[in-house]
Amino acid sequence: MQFTTSFPIPESSQKIEPISQVLSLGSCFAENMGKRMENLPINIINQPFGTLFHPNAILKALQTDKLSPIELVNQQGIWLHPDYHSSLCATDPTDLMELIQQRQQVVKKCLGQSQFLLITWGTAYYYWDKKLKRPIANCHKQTANSFEKRLSTVDEIVNSFQDFIQKVGKKNPELRIILSVSPVRHTKDGIPENAVSKAILRLAAETLKNNHTQVEYFPAYEIMMDELRDYRFYASDMIHPNNTAEEYIWQKFTECYFSKDLLNIEKKWKSVFQTLNHQFHPAKKALYLQSLAQCKAEFSSPSLSYDSSKIVQAIQARILSIS
Repeated sequence: MQFTTSFPIPESSQKIEPISQVLSLGSCFAENMGKRMENLPINIINQPFGTLFHPNAILKALQTDKLSPIELVNQQGIWLHPDYHSSLCATDPTDLMELIQQRQQVVKKCLGQSQFLLITWGTAYYYWDKKLKRPIANCHKQTANSFEKRLSTVDEIVNSFQDFIQKVGKKNPELRIILSVSPVRHTKDGIPENAVSKAILRLAAETLKNNHTQVEYFPAYEIMMDELRDYRFYASDMIHPNNTAEEYIWQKFTECYFSKDLLNIEKKWKSVFQTLNHQFHPAKKALYLQSLAQCKAEFSSPSLSYDSSKIVQAIQARILSIS
């Protein structure tokens, strides 16, 4: 008996390898997937500008823009920028400008060298700043009457991204862009409104995929809505996918995009990280330390064909924490 409606996801012809460089931006779902890749030998830059939800806000962050100090927002002594997440902040406006510019340079360099760009869109709704007279990414808890909530059209999103895809493709022909729509429902917009928003995002992604050979679409949203539609796959807020759902979507992603070598590494490293989190019996501390030392020696071997420094550092940190 089958208790879910599954659907096939074609394997990508371009695979992420252990030595691949990846840039991941977008919603909190993008951050979750990026964190999982951080536990692998992949060279990944994950959410350099913090969580961003709207396609054009993500696009603006991908492009190096000149910053205007007069646009900065001061919240109780903390300076913020309306185009970026509150995780990018400083007590001095000059420090914030420098921090953002540093991140911009990292992203610019990464776009020129990466093999994969992962973008997860969250919503088609955005806020228009009445004072700045332009769309922004984050209101930073300013008064609601300072903004106007608007809904992007499919054409607005597609037209903005097409120019970016063409430009980045000329500079880095090897770059593959993987689009996805976040499975997190934006219920604060309203349930019917969220459905409209997700439909716009989905159609925009499909249009870009069909128009550009270097663009692919990973159906994270469809997996959550169809294969995992039961509320047992949601967190307590009934909005976000729970750990089981995240693990399931991650498995589908790896099957689609990971090379055989990386799949084997992912399986092995996952087992090691589970061992590192193991709560051992005090009487077996010596045996546990011995197994960690053996594991460290195995991953320190110069014969490995990939960079194992991440897992070696994790093992060493665990050894030090209990020695």
